Amino acid sequence: MLFSHDGIHDSQTHLASPTYFYDQLRREISLATRTDKPIALIKILFDNPDSDQVRAFDILHFSHELTQLTRQEDCIGRLGVNEVVIIVRDGHGNADLFVKRLLDATSLTVNHTLQIRIATVYARNNEDSLKLLDRLDRAELVTG
Repeated sequence: MLFSHDGIHDSQTHLASPTYFYDQLRREISLATRTDKPIALIKILFDNPDSDQVRAFDILHFSHELTQLTRQEDCIGRLGVNEVVIIVRDGHGNADLFVKRLLDATSLTVNHTLQIRIATVYARNNEDSLKLLDRLDRAELVTG
C-alpha cells in the first residue's frame, strides 16, 4: 500500500491511512467519553473466493461503494490490503443498522467477485484504542 504525500490517505483507495486512522480513533474515543455515546468499530474483510488475490479494480470499486454507503462523519481506514475498519460515532444507535445495510449492499461484492465478512465491537467505558482494536481482531466475522 502506498500513502499520499499528506500521509492521511491511502493513495490507491483514498481511504484513511493507518496512522491517520489511529489518531482519529483516539480522538473519537475521547469525544465518546465526554459525550457518553460510545463508538463502534466495524471491520470489513473482503477477498476473492475464486482467487488468492483481489484485483486492484475490485479494491477501487469496493472502496468507492463503501464511501457511498457511509456518513461523512464516519472514518474509514484501510488497515490492510483487504481490510478496512470504520469508526461509527454513537455506535449503539447506529452500528447495527449500518452493518445490515453493508451486508445487504450487493455493490460491495463487485458483481459477486468479492466475499465480504464483517465484525463489530462497541467501545467500553475507559477502554483505550489498543484494547478496542484487540477485541475487534478477536470478534466473530459474519458473512452477508
